[in-house]
Amino acid sequence: MRIALLTRRFDPHGGGTERDAIITGECLRVAGHEVTFYAREVRGTSSEFGVREVGGMRLGRTAGLLSFAFGAPAAARRDGAELVLSFGRTIGADVMRSGGSAHISYLRAAQQWRGTLAMRVSPYHRAQMLIERRGFESASLKKTIAVSNLVRDDLMREFHLPGEKVVTLYNGVDLARFTPPHDDRARREIRSSLDLYDGAPIAAFVGNGFARKGLTFLIAAWPKVAGGAHLLVVGSDQKLGWYRREARRLGLDARVHFVGSMADVTQVFHAVDAVALPSLFEPFGNVILEAMACGAPVLSSMQSGAAEVMPEPMRRFVVRTPTDPEEIATKVNALLDFGAELRDLARATAERYTWQAYGAQLNAIMSEVTGHR
Repeated sequence: MRIALLTRRFDPHGGGTERDAIITGECLRVAGHEVTFYAREVRGTSSEFGVREVGGMRLGRTAGLLSFAFGAPAAARRDGAELVLSFGRTIGADVMRSGGSAHISYLRAAQQWRGTLAMRVSPYHRAQMLIERRGFESASLKKTIAVSNLVRDDLMREFHLPGEKVVTLYNGVDLARFTPPHDDRARREIRSSLDLYDGAPIAAFVGNGFARKGLTFLIAAWPKVAGGAHLLVVGSDQKLGWYRREARRLGLDARVHFVGSMADVTQVFHAVDAVALPSLFEPFGNVILEAMACGAPVLSSMQSGAAEVMPEPMRRFVVRTPTDPEEIATKVNALLDFGAELRDLARATAERYTWQAYGAQLNAIMSEVTGHR
């Protein structure tokens, strides 16, 4: 079958949604489908897929968004696509994959860390909401794929979608790349690089977009984390200076370490006792599965879709109110006390969510949509 895969950006070396889209294309290709990518921005070529640019980057942000939303499905059908699968906000796809909940839900959540309604009245965000609603109301839409039940429930609520039209398909994890440590070398190297010789436990926060991922409240909780535990902040943010100053204001200079972005985060997972990600808004959160695949116990939040895949014994480390430093501190302390007992369970859980399993479920969904078995 000829399948068009629509995505805002095609980047063979990208992460996040770009990587997920390419893995999806590969799963479809291996199953025997002919896959062509349609993207507003193309940052590389592929020997495995056709790649077409639609809309281009010469248009302004809002105009480009609208051009791609209307133009990409139409271009795919003109080219003979038998099924149109959209990873972006478009109008007229057969299958929509939502990795980010309804845009209005994101804007509501963003008030927790932005504290303003300005985003909701900007032309760009209004265009996204318009496109999204038109896309989910389109007569062409046969199925919606949600990246978590958190997203599924949100889409059904916001767009009044019937339950049979929305299915949850969790992302996978690369178990060959993300593996438990063979020894404590990574831990020794991290400690040495930071001059940490006190034997205190170490937790890591991993991700960009610090405010959305809850770093403000994690730092606020850290004075109440026992045992002199250290926090490694891995990632980048435009307001990095503010976070450094906040840690300093709380007297945490020697316990909170900003190490910047790292090409290989597996070394971080191997070095720490736990990973703490009390996100305020996280439709899924691949890093949670990646950490568990490395055998690292994880603290998450109820606002993270990946919390749904955590095993029952780790659910006690899911924060109900990620804006509450008291709750965060209590659960970080418990995680550091008991997390070592859960390393094998964390890995075993991640092994259930391979990209191969994802591909099998994805192709079953495509067969259901088209009626081909």
